Amino acid sequence: MKNFDDFLNEILTEDDELRIEMDILELKYMLMEEVVQYRKENGMSQTEFAELIGVKQQMISRFEKGNVDPRLSFVSKLLVGMNKSIKIEDKSYFRTDNIIKFKKKDIKVISENVKLNNSPKLLNCI
Repeated sequence: MKNFDDFLNEILTEDDELRIEMDILELKYMLMEEVVQYRKENGMSQTEFAELIGVKQQMISRFEKGNVDPRLSFVSKLLVGMNKSIKIEDKSYFRTDNIIKFKKKDIKVISENVKLNNSPKLLNCI
């Protein structure tokens, strides 16, 4: 028996149009969540945020409910108001959340005067 995720993945691999629509909706909902989270973290009402970005409160409400398909100019105002930007990345590349940690090594520099071609030079060794 298939679970819902398996069923959905199967449908999305078979239907390119549906997969594209799902990707678009995912981006829209990500932005909606960012706006709500930003307002809550900053203790702002829809009205206060709307005034900040120069739109009517109703537009913020409709956007947060998913009742409007925003224009690029509106999305730009949202991003500027939240002091955020969009990162465009190629989805065909493998993404990872693994973090490589590097340890800082102590480096000792030993200096001594040596003569090369009859002129004194400073020699650094690690």
